[in-house]
Amino acid sequence: MSSSIFLKKKKRSAVLLDKHHSIRLLKTNKKRIVNKRNNKIKGFEQLLVRELNEEMISTSNSTVNEISKNVNVNTVVIEGLPVTFLLKLGKEFFSDLEAVKYYYNSKHEDFYKNRSLLEESLQTSINNVSSEEQLKVSEFISNK
Repeated sequence: MSSSIFLKKKKRSAVLLDKHHSIRLLKTNKKRIVNKRNNKIKGFEQLLVRELNEEMISTSNSTVNEISKNVNVNTVVIEGLPVTFLLKLGKEFFSDLEAVKYYYNSKHEDFYKNRSLLEESLQTSINNVSSEEQLKVSEFISNK
């Protein structure tokens, strides 16, 4: 019986020593011990940040998938795309548009290098076509 009490006391003292060691790490000013403590804290912080980032990425991917399923097809946005890409888009799907035909033709002053008119006419044309064509246009834009 006395041996079991001795083991319990030994375990308790080991736990107490570990607690005292942790407290000593917090209270000390020795450079080596302070560096150890800081490295442990940095490692723990990096682990937490990594876990949080992975969790955030997984949740954002699921929300992006949900949002992309719910997005209306009519929301094809062409603003901010380069002019050359807009012209390729126009020639691919809307070759009959005058803004696309005469963008680089200086004889047609209304259309010559008029980006706003090009964007506006492409946007209205995209909105006026069927949903299947809008899907094709959005795929073309996403594959640029």
